[in-house]
Amino acid sequence: MWTRVLPGVHLVDGGLPSRYQREKAALLYAGEGSMISGFAGCRHHGVRAVRLQEAADDQPERPEPVQVLIPHERRRLSTGFVRVERTHRLPDAAVLVHGLSIAPLARAVGDAARRSKSASDVTALVSEVVQRGLVTVEDLQVELAAGSQRGSALFRDAVAAVSAGARSAPEAELAELLESAGIPEVLYNAVLVTADGTYVATADAWLDDVGLAIEVDSVAYHSTPDGFGRTVRRNARYATAGVPVVSVLPTDLRDRPRGTLRDIEVARAAAAARGRPEVVVSRHESRSSGRRGWPWGA
Repeated sequence: MWTRVLPGVHLVDGGLPSRYQREKAALLYAGEGSMISGFAGCRHHGVRAVRLQEAADDQPERPEPVQVLIPHERRRLSTGFVRVERTHRLPDAAVLVHGLSIAPLARAVGDAARRSKSASDVTALVSEVVQRGLVTVEDLQVELAAGSQRGSALFRDAVAAVSAGARSAPEAELAELLESAGIPEVLYNAVLVTADGTYVATADAWLDDVGLAIEVDSVAYHSTPDGFGRTVRRNARYATAGVPVVSVLPTDLRDRPRGTLRDIEVARAAAAARGRPEVVVSRHESRSSGRRGWPWGA
């Protein structure tokens, strides 16, 4: 007994198709030259954001959508689990992964971001691919400018946040929080040194006018033996240099942003009252610094 997977596409073994078989069926349905994009495409590029690799395929009767790009002149309708996108910008060449034609990563990220309704998911996606060096900020900016502007607001915000120095979704949320409050002279990923050039730390955010460091400390990352040790040593260097530091959790930024901002403002006032520590900014990164970040979406 054959199983009809899509119009004109059947599974000869019968039963319910696996994720791979659905993606293969989507390409067969879409026709020659088609390629998988969006979240499914990002998964095949090894992206882990929004738990793409861990997402269980445990609802075969309600499968996740597969976005497929086809030439604009071809007529195919979205049906079942396939979301067909006719495009004038079909990439010149697909990436072949396990026998499947996958859109280049920058395009897959852009297509996924435009269809997502979650700002944190989009920021996690963009920050991961940039920090891991899978694409550059410039690649994403080109995709943003060339692609459809419909649904691109979250994509645009995420690219802007990563361009400003955010290496993860929590860092981007911190940047948005500080900017919304109008806090001046904030530098991101600022490398701090003492007057004699001794390294202190690389602050997630640095309030340069008062000399206050803000660190986003994820439980998932900093609770590991190596991560915890680095955090303790970092805080010791801050204390030795006389630098006050505010530690916030990703959950604080998401669940209690007003309270987190109030804590930062209180710490900022205290730092202003005690005088600025004798540290200087050696440099600050305008985009991903390459340091290891937190588990994506944490």
